[in-house]
Amino acid sequence: MIPGVFFDGRSSHAIRVDVWREGDSLKWRETDREYVVPLLLVEPSARVIGVPFVLRLPDGAHIQLDHDLLPADWFAGSHRLERVVDWLERRWPAALIGIFVVVATLGVLFQFGLPWAADRLAMNMPHAIEVSMGRQSLAVLEGRALLPTTLPLDRRQHLQAVFQHFADSLSGMPPVQLRFYASPMLGANAFALPDGSVVFTDALVRALPDDQAFIAVTAHELGHQAHHHMLRLVLRSSGVVIVGSMLMGDVASIGGLASGIPIFLLDSHYSRTFEEDADSFAFSALESQGIDPAAFVRAIQALERIRPDVGKGDQLRYLSSHPLTAERIARANAASHAFELTHASH
Repeated sequence: MIPGVFFDGRSSHAIRVDVWREGDSLKWRETDREYVVPLLLVEPSARVIGVPFVLRLPDGAHIQLDHDLLPADWFAGSHRLERVVDWLERRWPAALIGIFVVVATLGVLFQFGLPWAADRLAMNMPHAIEVSMGRQSLAVLEGRALLPTTLPLDRRQHLQAVFQHFADSLSGMPPVQLRFYASPMLGANAFALPDGSVVFTDALVRALPDDQAFIAVTAHELGHQAHHHMLRLVLRSSGVVIVGSMLMGDVASIGGLASGIPIFLLDSHYSRTFEEDADSFAFSALESQGIDPAAFVRAIQALERIRPDVGKGDQLRYLSSHPLTAERIARANAASHAFELTHASH
């Protein structure tokens, strides 16, 4: 017989009772009254340390018992998993192992699981949502980081024609469009937005020595566009939204992440893997149009030549947001050498 608290299910009045099991019946007694109900009609709660054990009765009433006083054989067939958890919780080595497993699982989730989910979502996101995100991002940037261009009209028209001819010749590319802006904040820079906008700043256009160097930078940015790199990075940094969208199927809510794109553009850069993917795309795209990938190297060298004095680093924003390494230059030179050999054989 163990002490318990009885609630009749109609009021919050608590009644102290004594509870015991007799055969296949559960019995409890108030001061002057005794009750009985078959065990099969009693629904026991799970065992949780620090939480009263509850016996739910058929008429809506219930009895609360102290967790540790309940005999183990009263409801031996119920909540087997909870009993195992209860057993583990009472042993500190198991608790330490549990903490380690939880931390390791979260580490794997954030290191591999969320990036994988973000990439799958980015690759399968409806184009209409990408267009909306790109337009919202551009609206935020215009008038702040992006100001009206000061490039001469004939120069813009010429580069528009060069850009469009190159982009139209690439198979499988979604619709893209070229935009020019002055940007003291971004300096010499270029980037592609999810809606297909490829943005060049005036400083970058003026730094590039020729049309092929301009096309080399264009091809690199189209590589980011083709692989959805910006969208993937924004989604990867929004893990909670990703998990919720994958579970609920509410892809439309992803549109709210457009606010993260301007922050990314102003305060981050692509990963080394993404840069390598964009470079490989650029080299292949240039070669397909008969352009030597050495144009990529000329573009980089032109940017390095305008390296400003200390304190004026914003002018090289493209070099900081698209990290340069000797390996990237080496890959460009290797692609150029392969291009020369191929065309020499013809």
